[in-house]
Amino acid sequence: MRGSLKLFSIYGIPVDINPTWLIAVVIITWSLSTGAYPAFFQMWSPQQYWIAGIVTTFLLFASVLAHELGHSFAALAQGLKVRGITLLLFGGVSRIQGKATRPRNEFLIAFAGPAVSLIIGLVLIVWWIKFHPSHEYMVTPLHGIIFFTGWMNILVAGFNLLPGYPMDGGRVLRSVVWGFTGNTRFASKVALRVGRVVFYLLIGWGVWQIFNGDVIGGIWIGLIAWFLMSSARNEQEEQDNSVVIEQDRLGFEIRNIITPMPPMIEHDQLISDILSDLELTQLMGSIPVSKGGELLGFITGVDLERIPIEQRRKLAIGEITRSESLRFCSRFDSGRDALHAMDKYGVMQLVVMDDGYVFGIVTREGVTKAVQEFPYTTDISQPTDQM
Repeated sequence: MRGSLKLFSIYGIPVDINPTWLIAVVIITWSLSTGAYPAFFQMWSPQQYWIAGIVTTFLLFASVLAHELGHSFAALAQGLKVRGITLLLFGGVSRIQGKATRPRNEFLIAFAGPAVSLIIGLVLIVWWIKFHPSHEYMVTPLHGIIFFTGWMNILVAGFNLLPGYPMDGGRVLRSVVWGFTGNTRFASKVALRVGRVVFYLLIGWGVWQIFNGDVIGGIWIGLIAWFLMSSARNEQEEQDNSVVIEQDRLGFEIRNIITPMPPMIEHDQLISDILSDLELTQLMGSIPVSKGGELLGFITGVDLERIPIEQRRKLAIGEITRSESLRFCSRFDSGRDALHAMDKYGVMQLVVMDDGYVFGIVTREGVTKAVQEFPYTTDISQPTDQM
């Protein structure tokens, strides 16, 4: 991210901080050291309040980093690329390249971050419940730090799960609507509209806090809501632009990108034999499964790798092949129609068939590549009204 300072890399994922992060460090440290800790633990010295506040602030940002790593590792597991993680004023952001191709994948990526925060929070709170001293005067800054870090992680998880797109909860909502309807554009509209309501409620909450004396807390919530609304507006513009691009680029007929049907594998072959016989390039694509020359469906190398090793010598590939993976299209269908069908049925390929004759298959990767190579002629540089 522009203007950010790179800190280090974790498993090849660059981690950097934005200068606005320093503002958050100062505000959170001051709030904890002069407000929260003195209110809860009145027996400490001023120095202990500040030490606890500083340590808790940095542990909170370490927790935010763990939260973002949850998103990033989930994205990597789905085959997406992660350009890095940036810590900034309102938390962190994972710069994930590309988008999930299935509702389930988007759900897992979106939910992974809050799940990490929730686990960290629960572990620390359980430790606090089990080991904190019975007498108040025996509570040390270490106990306080664990208590506050635990509760703040739980709050981070809960706040992020609010259905305000593009927050994690909004993306979870989008994935659920997408899964039920099969329509990504409709799912995005629902998530954005619900998110707009959530952000207005947050602004109202911030104003209410200001009128009740918590000026800093109210302003902070208002700024977060404003930031999220700006992000949502950018997402909306991106959605609108993508519609224009799709109309131009996805109108081609898929007969131009048909690929030959890969060699079919008989349904009674053992999974262990297939994994040892097939080349890596074959395992990375869709594998057609047949029975006596009749196509049953498709399986992927990822599906095979998920089978426990001890079962691979017992299970035949036909036993795990889903008939739902076999979907058809016409060679005269558009790229738009093909992608819509893949999204609707949750598959990565379609069998191209006309008049009972199979011409080959069309894959999501093939459509995407064709879109990228299609001449860019649509002008989307015109300014749009800001709401």
